Amino acid sequence: MRALFLVFLLAITVNFPALSDGHNDAMPQKVIDPDKAYRVAVEAVRDKKYTIAVEHFEILAKQSQYDAQYNLALLMKQGLGIPQNYPEALKWTWLAHLGGVKKAQGLADMLLDLVPEKRQDKTRDQVSDNLTSRIESGDLTALTQFARFHLDVLVEPDYETAYSWYSVAAALKMPGGIRGREDVIDEIDPKKLVELQDEATEIFKNLTSPE
Repeated sequence: MRALFLVFLLAITVNFPALSDGHNDAMPQKVIDPDKAYRVAVEAVRDKKYTIAVEHFEILAKQSQYDAQYNLALLMKQGLGIPQNYPEALKWTWLAHLGGVKKAQGLADMLLDLVPEKRQDKTRDQVSDNLTSRIESGDLTALTQFARFHLDVLVEPDYETAYSWYSVAAALKMPGGIRGREDVIDEIDPKKLVELQDEATEIFKNLTSPE
């Protein structure tokens, strides 16, 4: 919902782009309250202080706040508060999509028409690195997102890898894990299923074994 609100704000302000004067006096410090930071960013868009909006949305985007990722991507695509950067916008859009922001898919489709294929592959690698880093740091919400990455972001869906990661998510009772596993199982060659289950078990052990 918050992402939709920013789309509306951009629609009424994008024809009058203006960078913030005195941008240093509003540089974000370490913002503790994500909701407050989000409000500051939205107010900055309303006031056409796009540089400030980008700074705050970027802080939140790096903390895996999905609405902020989508809104940052919008600003990057339009070159408001930061030079246009279609590949970087695509990265944040994909992450927002995997985080459940519904409108992100439409933005991703637009950006895919603007980013060369070779650069798309690099961006896919960046998204993969982001998700695996989160998993390694203990953020298990990224498990189903990484599984979905192999279905929605890769050029050709990798059902086998998605099955393994959904299986791990299901075992850890992560939302969407069981449903995702059952949705892809029909796409798997039955002869490969046991091998993939072994892979999932190994991943599970690595994630749950005490260091």
